[in-house]
Order: sequence, then C-alpha cells, then structure tokens
Amino acid sequence: MDDLIFLGYEILSALIPFLIVLVLFRNTQKKKGVSYTRYSFIALIVFAVYLVGVYHFTGAGTIYDGLMYQFEWRQDQFNWGPFSNNIDVVAYVLNVVLLIPLGLLVPVIWEKLNKFSNILATGFMFTILIEASQLLNNRRTDIDDIILNVLGAVVGFVLFKLFDKITKSKFY
Repeated sequence: MDDLIFLGYEILSALIPFLIVLVLFRNTQKKKGVSYTRYSFIALIVFAVYLVGVYHFTGAGTIYDGLMYQFEWRQDQFNWGPFSNNIDVVAYVLNVVLLIPLGLLVPVIWEKLNKFSNILATGFMFTILIEASQLLNNRRTDIDDIILNVLGAVVGFVLFKLFDKITKSKFY
C-alpha cells in the first residue's frame, strides 16, 4: 500500500505542476498568436507522462534521498570506462529503448529542435540529469548508460525522420 501511495504522490507531484505550466504556456502562446497542432499538444502530454515514467523506472533520487545519504559520493559510484564491466545485453537494450521516445517526441513538440545535433544534445543532457539524480540515492553512475541512452535518443530521432518522410506528414 505504501508503494501505491508513493507512486500516486510521484505522479501527482510531477503532473500537477506540468499541467499548470501547460495551461499558462498555452494562454501566453494564444495571446501571441502562436498555435500548436493537435499532434504537438498530444505529444506534450505524452512527453510529460514519459518523463515521470523515466524518473520512476530509473530510480532517480530526490532531495530527500540526498539528505538521507548526506550528499556523500564515493569514487566507486562512478564508472568512467566505457563497456569495461560485464556485458548485460538486456540492460544495454533497455538503456537504448528508454530514450527512443525522447528522440521521437522532442521534434514533434518543438520544431526548432528538429535537428540531429539538437537531439544529440537533448539526449545527452537528459541522461546526465538522470545519472546525477541517481547519485542522490547512493546509486552508481555509468558511462555505458550515458552512451546507450544517447544512442536511444538518436534512434528515436531517426525513426521520427523515417516516419515523417514515409507519411509526408507535417507536425508543425
């Protein structure tokens, strides 16, 4: 029961501020005469749910976790050697799959980010945020996760481009 309560708290604490910002953002954009397509609005909602899911499944730490562990970081929490540990194919595939939605959704929501370099940077920054937050709850951060997550964002972007080219759809 406690897990269910925590999950509800986790979802509400992320989605309520998101929805408030979304309403304010849409009102501001309407006043400026900027309109979004139905696809980009739906993608934005899906993106918010996706972000909550990513932080839930990656075990991202909170400030409470950091206070509990007193923000102590040890050298053994960092693995800077790429693919230096035992190869875990399932974990590697899951790390790639985790960021495929990021590469798919970001160019749908933000037209200006519809470039390979922007998706690469977004995937990298988001992964760094995930890995840094995991340090708060005394977990390890691994260069393999960073490489594979960024690869996932790139795969998602390539899938977006293929879908866009095949269907000749315009999301903007």
